[in-house]
Amino acid sequence: MYKRILAIGAHPDDVELGCAGTLLKFKALGADVDIVVARDDNAPRPSVRRDRAQMQREYQNSERVLGIPFHIMTNPVDETGRPRLEWNSASVTEMDAVVNEKDYDLIITHSKGDHHNDHQSTFNIVNSSLRRYRGEFWCMEGGPYSNKNKTFTPNIFVDISDLIDRKLDSIMCYTSYFDETLLHNIRGLAAYRGQMLGVQYAEAFDLQYRNIR
Repeated sequence: MYKRILAIGAHPDDVELGCAGTLLKFKALGADVDIVVARDDNAPRPSVRRDRAQMQREYQNSERVLGIPFHIMTNPVDETGRPRLEWNSASVTEMDAVVNEKDYDLIITHSKGDHHNDHQSTFNIVNSSLRRYRGEFWCMEGGPYSNKNKTFTPNIFVDISDLIDRKLDSIMCYTSYFDETLLHNIRGLAAYRGQMLGVQYAEAFDLQYRNIR
């Protein structure tokens, strides 16, 4: 049983896509769960398609559905006000403070093979910050950005059959991005992963390493 879990996504909605059901499952079993967003969606211009007020409203709605507050990290911004999430010594130092704040026994983030630059940067930042980490490290499946991922090799499957609706509720908070087709496909992916356990729905992870103390 995991006591302290840290999930790190590049953006609000990434953790919901990749591991919301798993986090809710372990939270119900007594785990202390933290969610961190690596890219600063409180920046002046966080998205080319959504304004800051809209994005804040959406992730705050998701926080309420999950019952877990998000910690939004800070990034440099470019001349237009957009945040720049970069893998460098400054971002690794900031992530060091996050991963070392508690004695986490499980940390989850993106797969390096996701086809989104921010996801790849987040993996690299987190992986660098885990250079002395002694717990378990899982990579999650990133929904729409993992369909071309050639490096994701799932070897852990978590039954979320009784939590699939709550997972989808958290995703549906992002009304400016997700439509019925995407939600259908997200449910379908969870159903596909569920067959590994003989259950209705599951989330899949790629175990990077495990240390037993």
